[in-house]
Amino acid sequence: MPFNPERKLQLLFFTTNLFLVGFYYLHSLILIPRLLAERKIVPYTGTILALLGLFIFIPYVYFQFVELPRPVFIQNILPPDGNTPRIIHMIPPPGNMRPNRFFFRRMAPFTFPGTIMMFLLILIISGGIKIINQWFRSERRTEEIEKEKISTELALLRSQVNPHFLFNTLNNIYSLAIANSPDTATSIMKLSAIMRYVLDDAKSNFVPLDKEIQFLENYISLQRVRLTEKSIINFTMLGNTADKHIAPLLFIAFAENAFKYGISTHQHSVIDIHLNVADTYLGFTVANQKFQNNQAGPDNTGIGINNTKRRLELIYHNKHSLLIENNANSFLITLTLDLV
Repeated sequence: MPFNPERKLQLLFFTTNLFLVGFYYLHSLILIPRLLAERKIVPYTGTILALLGLFIFIPYVYFQFVELPRPVFIQNILPPDGNTPRIIHMIPPPGNMRPNRFFFRRMAPFTFPGTIMMFLLILIISGGIKIINQWFRSERRTEEIEKEKISTELALLRSQVNPHFLFNTLNNIYSLAIANSPDTATSIMKLSAIMRYVLDDAKSNFVPLDKEIQFLENYISLQRVRLTEKSIINFTMLGNTADKHIAPLLFIAFAENAFKYGISTHQHSVIDIHLNVADTYLGFTVANQKFQNNQAGPDNTGIGINNTKRRLELIYHNKHSLLIENNANSFLITLTLDLV
């Protein structure tokens, strides 16, 4: 078969490229997970160097076994008269010069640097892609863990708020029943609506704003029943609440705090609750007086407000503002947040 240099070089390129493809998957699927990730630096480095040496010697081995034509030297012979045409005579090279070595010596200086650069390029690419994919998987896993943690924490916070609120409301209805008040039945119906909202709707991460406001109005109505003429409750709402959503049970802790510490049976007391809704903005304020006889006791822990602050931080992180002014004789809460 006649010698075809182009075909021989194509076979060499195919062999080296096949080695590089195999090295890519070997490095990314085996060496990095099983050696580098396990911090087995010495075996990892040794394997890489061994593969580099093998890859470098592929052209060496190849040209040792591929049959190449013996190179020839051309000798010009000029006759003595100088008038006849020149005779060209081809002679073989010296006997001690093997053809493969002759060709290899010409190829080695050019293939050696390129071989190392190609190997290192595949090493960097395969390692970089593997590390980036591993980083993305780790980030997704961290996000999933964080979401699960937040979900669990929010469920715990809601479970702490609901019994606290229901316990106080049941005490109010119990007082009405003891006094044989005609408002007892109406209060029970409102409490039923409140419990339905707390147990069903409030399980969602977000609820329609109208339902949250209705929940707050029912709570205020229940509180009005037990108040005397000395207490004034001002509740106002401005803006369009349709098609807007909010995290459930955000207002109740602030309102409950106002009724708990801002009502007196002997002195004049005022509670102001205002809600302002814009396109993507909500403002909520609660202002009340503070009476010394309501501030004593073991229940003065502020668990409701602390839990609400934590929920705001989890749900509306960097999307809300909560200002609390706790003075000697007054308490003011101003909440603003971005609606979803």
